[in-house]
Amino acid sequence: MNVSSGINQNITIVTAFFDIGRGDWTEDKGHPEYLHRTTNKYFDYFKNLAQLENSFIIYTSDEFVDEILKIRDGKPTVVISIDIKEKFKFFLNKIETIQKNDDFRKKVSYEQLCNPEYWSPSYVLVNNLKSYFVNDAIKNKLVSTDLVAWIDFGYCRDTKTLNNLMQWNYNFDTSKMHLFTIKKKYQFTEENVLKSILGNVPFIIGGGIVGSVELWPKFYELILASQMELLDRNIVDDDQGVYLLSKLKNPEMIQLNYLGKNNWFAIFKKYRQANSLLDKIKSIIKSW
Repeated sequence: MNVSSGINQNITIVTAFFDIGRGDWTEDKGHPEYLHRTTNKYFDYFKNLAQLENSFIIYTSDEFVDEILKIRDGKPTVVISIDIKEKFKFFLNKIETIQKNDDFRKKVSYEQLCNPEYWSPSYVLVNNLKSYFVNDAIKNKLVSTDLVAWIDFGYCRDTKTLNNLMQWNYNFDTSKMHLFTIKKKYQFTEENVLKSILGNVPFIIGGGIVGSVELWPKFYELILASQMELLDRNIVDDDQGVYLLSKLKNPEMIQLNYLGKNNWFAIFKKYRQANSLLDKIKSIIKSW
């Protein structure tokens, strides 16, 4: 564990990065062009998110610890190094077995089989560990704020995604877990959820989740129950399908927040407090 000192902010951000080999997902190896993303690209994206002065808790592997701390440049940051392939070996093997199962593959829409949730065990594992990481941070008393957010390491593709924020604050309802959608309506039935999982139909985004330190552990238990249910049915998906199933299982716990039609990257634009005078001054100085 590595810690850089600093003050705590109103929303603690938890994120993670593990190299799952995406830099090798190239067209010459039979992958769609949109899947290719190098480690350097992820870190370029993270440099945008890392500008926030909120407290960060970041899970990663040994080789990225120093680089992450360097990018955060003294802002309040805890970096935790783990070997996910060893720690979650059982689940990796289980996911891989299902992905290679002909019965499962026949259920998936043919045009979607090229997407990693249907063939990459590491991709599925990492995307399904988000609530685990947040719960782990809370359990180990690393969080000192009322609200905690999961934000994907590569969520901020450019600085515009932050919308000039220096510190992210918003009065989210602490009695709900907050997920974000790119469509207004969805009929939550078991049949529709299964169709979305097997057809890769986006509705809830995986890039951000917000909740209170009291509610996150309960949300983690709900997510884990959904994950285990899918595994028991010999089905796997990334986080979005699990969130749909979890909303179906416990609709009262989860509040859906609409970002705009296919607007994946609007969390910091739509859900933010007005900038403080200090934020405005810092933003002006930064633009010089």
